[in-house]
Order: sequence, then C-alpha cells, then structure tokens
Amino acid sequence: MNSKNIISAAAVAIAGAAFGGSTPDLLNWRKDTYEAKPPMLYQTLAGAKATATGQFGGCRPELAIDGNTNTAHHWGCEQLPSALTIELPQPQNLTQGHIWMYYGDDRVYKFYVERSMDGKNWVKVADWTNNQTPCTAKGFALKFDPAGDGKFIRITVTDSTRRRNGAHIVEFSLSSPETYDAMGISGLHGRVACTERINAKNAVGCEQDRCWRASGWRNERVNGQFVLWSGSKLPQLRLEASDLTTDSGKTIPAAAVNARFVRYTLADGKSVGDILDTAKTVDLPDGGFRPIWITVTVPKKAAAGVYRGALKVTSAGNARLEFPLELTVQNATLPDPRDWRFNLDLWQHPFAVARYHGVEPFSDIHYQLMEPLWRELANAGQKAVTTTLTDLPWNHQNFDPYLTMVEHVKQPDGTWKNDYTIFDEYVKFCKKCGLGPEIHCYTMATWGNMVSYTDGLTGDKVRVRMVPGTPEHEAFWGPFLEDFAKHLKKRGWLKDTYIAMDERGRAETKATVECVRKYAPGLKVTLAGNIKPSSFSDIALDSYAQSIGHVDDAFVREIQTRRDEGKITMFYICCGPARPNTFTQSPTAEQVWLGYFAAAKDFDGMLRWAFANWPRDPIYDTGFGGWPAGDTFLFYPGGRSSVRWEMLRDGIEEYEKINQLRKSGADMAAIDAVLEKFDFRTNVQLDDAGLAALVNEARTAVRDAVK
Repeated sequence: MNSKNIISAAAVAIAGAAFGGSTPDLLNWRKDTYEAKPPMLYQTLAGAKATATGQFGGCRPELAIDGNTNTAHHWGCEQLPSALTIELPQPQNLTQGHIWMYYGDDRVYKFYVERSMDGKNWVKVADWTNNQTPCTAKGFALKFDPAGDGKFIRITVTDSTRRRNGAHIVEFSLSSPETYDAMGISGLHGRVACTERINAKNAVGCEQDRCWRASGWRNERVNGQFVLWSGSKLPQLRLEASDLTTDSGKTIPAAAVNARFVRYTLADGKSVGDILDTAKTVDLPDGGFRPIWITVTVPKKAAAGVYRGALKVTSAGNARLEFPLELTVQNATLPDPRDWRFNLDLWQHPFAVARYHGVEPFSDIHYQLMEPLWRELANAGQKAVTTTLTDLPWNHQNFDPYLTMVEHVKQPDGTWKNDYTIFDEYVKFCKKCGLGPEIHCYTMATWGNMVSYTDGLTGDKVRVRMVPGTPEHEAFWGPFLEDFAKHLKKRGWLKDTYIAMDERGRAETKATVECVRKYAPGLKVTLAGNIKPSSFSDIALDSYAQSIGHVDDAFVREIQTRRDEGKITMFYICCGPARPNTFTQSPTAEQVWLGYFAAAKDFDGMLRWAFANWPRDPIYDTGFGGWPAGDTFLFYPGGRSSVRWEMLRDGIEEYEKINQLRKSGADMAAIDAVLEKFDFRTNVQLDDAGLAALVNEARTAVRDAVK
C-alpha cells in the first residue's frame, strides 16, 4: 500500500476518533464571516436587556433598544420620575451615547444618565435635568463625563413639558452618525501608534502626530503601526507606500515597505487585533476603527542615513490620509537569518495545513500551501525540522492529529520493514524552504506510551503500549534505530538528527537515551523538560530546553559548559506561564521580552510547541480546548502573519544585535546594565506598563550602542 494512501486513510480514521467517532466537516471553516466582531469605537446594545420602573400598555422597555427610532416604537411610563435600566451582556468602556425622546411636537424632557458595574452603585455621567431643547428626530448626542467601564446604564426621566403623559424614550444607543458628528469624528481620521494592541479604548488619539519615526539595522525588519477611524462609512480603504529616500538620493524601494490591515479574531471570547491581513481593501463601517501594521525590510546594502517617504490611505469615497515615514538606517548589519546564532525551534504541523485546506497530506498542493509558511519560519532562523516516527506522539492534545512519517511494517516472519518515503520527501522539502539543519524526530517516548505500526499480513494499523525501559519497547525501537541510522547516513543527515522527547520524566528519558546510545550512537537526543534540571543532570542530552519557570541560576551557569561540549541549551514556553508569552491577547512587549531574556541569560535559543498547529478556524477564533487562545500557533492560514509573530521575530533580531555588538567589541556597559534586569521571577511581578518600559529601555540601549 502506498505510504501517502496509508497516511491519508489513517488521518481520516484517527481524526474521526478524535472528534467523537465521525469524520469532521473539513471545509466548514469556509462558512464563517470575515470577523466575528469588527473593531468599533463604540459598542452596540446587541444582546442587552432592558427593564423599567413601569410601563404604559404595550410600550415595553425593550422597544427603547430595538434599533428603531420611529416614535411608534417606544417605551412609555405615566409616572415621573421613571427610569429605564439597560443591562449590557458584558462590561464596556462607556464614553458616549445617543438618545431619542418622543418627538413630533414641541415637548421637552429633562433626564440624567448613570452607569454602574453591579447595578447597585451608580455614577452620573450625563445631566440634562436643565434641558430646554425640544425633541427632534435627530435625538441628542450624549458625552459621558466621567467616562468609564460599566455593565448597567440607567436613564431617569425627571420631568416633561407634557408632564401628565409621563416618560417616553423612543431609542437609546451607544452610537449613531449624529453622535459621531457631535464628537467631531465624521470623515477619515488617523494617527501613528506604538506597536501595542489597539482596542476601542486606545484607538482614538492625537491626530497631529502622524509621522512614523523608527531606526533599524541593515537586513532588519522594522515594525510600526497606525490607526484609522471614522464616524461615517468608508468603503474600500487602500494602502500605498512610496519609496523611502535620503536627501542624497539613496533609496529603499516601496516594495520593501509592507503595509497590512490588522484583522480581528476571537480570543477567549474577546475580539483582538492580531492577524496581519493580505486583503488589498477593507471597508470601514460607521464608528469603526482599523489599525495598519507597517513592516520595512531594510535592504542588506542600504546606506546609513535618514530615509523619508509616505504611506497613503484612500477610499472609494475619495477620502484621503497621508502618513509621513521616517526611517533612520544605522551603520550596522544583521546577518541573514540562516546565520543567526539564535536557535529557534517552533514545531511545524503539516497535518493541520492539510486539514484546513481540505487537501491530501503530502500531495503537491499540500506542499505548495506549506511553502510560504515554512519559508517565513526559516526567515526567523528556525533550526529544526519537526518530524514524526509514530502516530500521535503527543496523544490527542491537538485539533489535528500528528501522524507518522515513517511507516513501520511488521512482516509475517516477525521482522520489520520501514518505509521512509514521506520522511525523506518532507525533510528535503523543509531544507529547500531553509529549515534546519537539525531534524527532530518525535518520538520514542510518546505521551501515553502508545506506538503504531502496520500489520504486513492484514494491512491493519495496530496500536500497542510500549513503555521506555521495557523489553517490548527495546524490541520495537532497537531494530528501527539501527535501520534508521543506516538510512540517515546514506542521506547525509545522521549528524544532524535527534530523537526528540517532550516533557518526559526522568525514568522514561533515561531509558530512551540508553536505547539510542546502544543501537544508534550516531544519533543525538533532545528534550524539552518541565521539571527541575537536576532531574536530568546525569543524562547526556545533546540539546535541552528547560521550561522557563524552572530556569535557575545554577542551570544558567551550566550553559557555557554545555556549549563548550557542543551541546545546545534553550528555554521554552507553552500554555504557561501566563506572562510573558505569545498568546493572542498577550501584550506585544512580552514577545520582544523573550529575545532579551535569552540574551540576558546567554541561552542558545527558545522552543515553543506550535507554529501552525491550527484550531478549527484560526482566522475566526484562535481558541482551542483548555489552552489560552493562540497558544497553538503563531502564523495564520493564507500566508497571514500576526502581530505577535512579528514582535517575537523582533525580539530575536534584538538578540542577534546584542550578539553582533558583543563580537564587534562595542561598548556593552549600558546594554549589560539593562540585561541584568531581565529575570523571569522578578519581571512577572511587573504590570504591563512596567514590562513595556523595561523592553523599551533595552531597545534604546541597543540602538545607542551603534556608532
């Protein structure tokens, strides 16, 4: 049976088991909308509930929040004062509103508005008890002062010129075109922003500062951000960057300036801007905002100097906005990513790409779909190719199962035959994309200790339990290791190949290492360990990544000794710690912090368990199971980058800058002083602003060290 057919059939069978015994709808993701919750400056009342102190006939409270401003749809109560209370589905930042009282004659209403988090303690935010203005079909724009978070809104009508008729509210909203006009935000507006998460609270800012100013090295990717907003609908927003030029005529071409709209996705139920979209146009709705992410790839041969240009924003309605760009190219050059010292290990998941796009694993189209993602990973200095030696090396902790790339066939006479067709093909593909040179093979110590092979007589897939250190385990893996080593040697890959393990205990790790040394001494061994480093002190691990929470001074002191022995020492993060991390909601400074932390402790690099381990529909919702949203991947389908990916890569570039400066004999006093402050146990106590300030201090020190 062809290896690809075996993998394809196994994928359906195992995926069916993972999803409760039925084959999942592979293309169901295509039915989802562009964004679950488009970014809006002011949230609507969708899902809100209305109650009142009373009502007249059929003039029910919910009619005041039904989106209809016709006077035939209103809440009414004959008593004065009377109050309408609105409970929002979740707390919001309440800055303004719009109210339509009953209109059509010359009546005047007096009222005030309050907000509350618990429905008991109230803060008055708008006082119209001295109102003398008659009601009209335009209603009244309300600016809340003080603005703040609230889950409840209460409108109390105190008086009316038609007092005997009582209180009447036709509609209440948190936004409207009239509100935007009153607040001066109709038309297209924008500002430059720092590279932080943009939401309704921080989107609007000073429009006087539209110029993006940044500095960078040659061969660096420099990131920045802008924010657009409008009170009126603006269709087909488009972006166009110019060349960047110096006063002397030196040029960075416009092709090196990549401007992308930031798209919002769900993260633990919240809408978060993370996707750097490939869309050429985006519509801006009434009261909407949209960040723009800019990435300038500085040419390797660019002359040092100040380059200027512009980013133009236009719409189908002929709205226009221009952001000046100013980039200072410093007299320093980063090596190409393949030559970076930083050892990045983000596990690839080819089976997730196949399922998402509905294609056969390892078909030609599958490789075409993977290639731009894998090349982007290589462009961040990825040193390891992730391969599998058996099905489900991590059991069922993924949306898509990992399947084996090596088919183990047990012959009728009890001997074994190993088919390396997929393994070889995939490794060659990864190396063509720039990944490697390391090849990490998962695993001889699976989660759950289950191993898969094919019965050569029946063709059935067999799953058996094999615990490291037992005769059964050695009887299966020993002959394989001998055959595998011979195969790798023929391919010229033996010296770069590792038997990889993840979060295994001391006994399993020791038994696996001993088995490898006995049957294939030319192979290396790597482990990601989540217990104290001392547990593995007497086990020879060629590459070791320690969970960041267990990194201590004694372990850090071993890094140089291990390096002198030709061994690699890294740290890793995964579903923990809560911070710093690379989750969808993680503040952007946290990703950059990881690079500085690696430099401060002199680690060789960092491991994380997933690059493209996608949930069902990552563009719509980044959550999966009990993991924090975004934990399972960093890059989106369709070649879409993410804010957190760009910032993680930015932190790696900072690590490389420090390495280059140290090698060049630069004055490192200021850099070393700030790196002393990078300590996991201390820094997790900082708030978001404190961590961002520390990262900015390090960035400034690195920038100023260039002469």
